[in-house]
Amino acid sequence: MAPTRPTTPPGMKEYARPRPIQPRPSPFIPGSSCPRNGMIMGSGLATVPPSPSMPVPGFDALTMAPVPGPAFSTRNDRDGKEDRKPNSRTGAGVKKLQPRKKTSSDAIAKLVDIAKSGKSAQTFRFMDLPGELRNEVYKHVFNNPKQALLVHRPRLATLRPRTRVDRGRTLASDIVEQEQDEEIPTAYKTTRGSAKPKGPSRETNRPFWGLTQVCQQLRKEFHPIYMSKQEIGMDLTEIVQYLKTFYPTAPEELDKLATPGERKVEAPFVGNITIAVGDKPNDIERSKEGVEVVHLLDIWANSFKIETGFGRYLKANYVPQIDGEAKDLYRLFGRRVLRDQSCSAMNNLWRTILRTRALASVRLHRKPPVVANVMRTTGLPALAPPVEVKPYIHIVFKEEFAEHWMKAYNSFIPYKIEWLMARGFDSMEHFDVKVGVEQHGPKRCGTN
Repeated sequence: MAPTRPTTPPGMKEYARPRPIQPRPSPFIPGSSCPRNGMIMGSGLATVPPSPSMPVPGFDALTMAPVPGPAFSTRNDRDGKEDRKPNSRTGAGVKKLQPRKKTSSDAIAKLVDIAKSGKSAQTFRFMDLPGELRNEVYKHVFNNPKQALLVHRPRLATLRPRTRVDRGRTLASDIVEQEQDEEIPTAYKTTRGSAKPKGPSRETNRPFWGLTQVCQQLRKEFHPIYMSKQEIGMDLTEIVQYLKTFYPTAPEELDKLATPGERKVEAPFVGNITIAVGDKPNDIERSKEGVEVVHLLDIWANSFKIETGFGRYLKANYVPQIDGEAKDLYRLFGRRVLRDQSCSAMNNLWRTILRTRALASVRLHRKPPVVANVMRTTGLPALAPPVEVKPYIHIVFKEEFAEHWMKAYNSFIPYKIEWLMARGFDSMEHFDVKVGVEQHGPKRCGTN
């Protein structure tokens, strides 16, 4: 059972006691053990309708004109010799038949067959339905939601969409996808050449996305519902690029917001995001800069409604209760994962920090670079075994919101235990916490 997904905090008074959040059933996230399920959309036979200005005629009005057959001449028919054309016979003695041209009778006969079969020959105009019925259709879309897992699949930069070199190149995402497919149990796997019929193909994990591509009016109606209901799963390292792509106006909208005490409206953003944390940190997570997540926290805390959570990629024998790293990441949303996998109420002080946008940067360092250690002896300095740095979360405040002791990018925290406890970062199982203030110069220094 996955933790309850934190949603955007309500716009109440900043220092008021937050209301407890009732736990609700958790949706599917990459760390759960639920198999992928859902309906398979099939396409029916399409019928060609008549012109919109011409209604379908009734049975009485439909008449079948006789189709003239080919006229064969015999040897005894003298008149037939005059009608013969050169090369009208083949070596087998059979006259070549010219292909018959389609007439209006063929089209009428097709309409008769359609009418007799009971199929409607008229188009269905979805936008002619009342708004209430269209909303019911939108609700039906998400009766069986599926998670859409976004995977970055870069290709070679060419003018052609797919080249021979590109098709032969094995991508890293292909290997990951193959490993994930092997872990997902499927009941319809058959070997090539097997006599058993193959089962239905794997259904799409982005159903009904085509409704957003029909027209501007339908996109305007359905896209906000789609973004709020459709769960999007992505890797931790892709979250910044995803927000820039699907929320391009977020910086401008957030700058328009008033202070939390005077705010009447929130940023008009909705979403349902699950951030997948890999078992092994990749090159970006191992870098000195780490992974920036302050943009995620800004949009999440100041939008209309965005649900966000952390999870793992689907694997067997996963026990979320002992996953300290994933549980510590929920502290960024001001909540603590309880023993029953539900989330506690949001920390009020951390909530105020997020909604006042007091943070300049929040970076996750899952695998910090090792630090060289020099051990000095009575003689010459000698190299000691490198010191492995514990994974940490680096919280950097803006200058106007920094406390008096925040002097460097990595500052010493007085009364560290009490300071972290007041903001909900005490008793962390996996991460350490470092605090500092933004530096405008290229040099970042300080101690902790």
